[in-house]
Amino acid sequence: MTLERIVSFLRRTEEAIVDEVRPLPHVTALLTPSLPLVWQLNAVRVDDDGAGARELIGAADAALGNVSHRKLVVHDEELGARLAPALSREGWNVYRLLVMVRDRASERTAAEGAGGEVDRATGARALAAFRREQPFGWQEEAVQQLTAMDERYSRAIQARDFAAPPEQPAASCRLYTGDGLGQVDEVGTIERRRGRGHASAAVLAAADTAAAEGCDPIFLLTDAADWPQQLYARLGFSPIGQLYEFLKLPLGSGRP
Repeated sequence: MTLERIVSFLRRTEEAIVDEVRPLPHVTALLTPSLPLVWQLNAVRVDDDGAGARELIGAADAALGNVSHRKLVVHDEELGARLAPALSREGWNVYRLLVMVRDRASERTAAEGAGGEVDRATGARALAAFRREQPFGWQEEAVQQLTAMDERYSRAIQARDFAAPPEQPAASCRLYTGDGLGQVDEVGTIERRRGRGHASAAVLAAADTAAAEGCDPIFLLTDAADWPQQLYARLGFSPIGQLYEFLKLPLGSGRP
């Protein structure tokens, strides 16, 4: 039931932040032509658990013909696992996203005031600084389009920024709330200031705020193949399922 509520929340958010929601055979196209570099806003969500890889590739080509990437979002874990081998053979990148919920006390503690809510301008600067260190950071237009994506999220659902330390952020994250749920997202730390507990302080501040407001569950999504899941486990989050994203990029593309 918890996973179903989270998936429902994600689906509503996906549709609220794009310019166009277009039902197609087997899929729903989520389109934002004005921001073509933002993969999250130009994607195809798979709705038919009987669809095969070639059918879905065709649907993605038809829906996303005017952008340089192809992205499929699969909220059904079994379907994603079934599609992964075939799409991988066709040159798609496969991302397994763990759905982790906060279900116990954190093993880590942060000093009082180490992390806290910050105003939107401060949060946006902290997030932009982190993004510029990513593989796509050289592409200023991509960073600007991602900032425009953030504004869309903020209009669609309640969004607040948290940082550590609040007065001079080294790490930041965003808290989305709605329908009684809280999602911690966009966690990032500036490289030169990593390893000092700043990300933990920011995430704990966001999660504690959501808990104080009665949000249940409080969740986040993280790459099943990457190390941050270990940090989140120490902060009291446990995996309850997986979602899949499939991405195909032109040769030499970065990852916004």
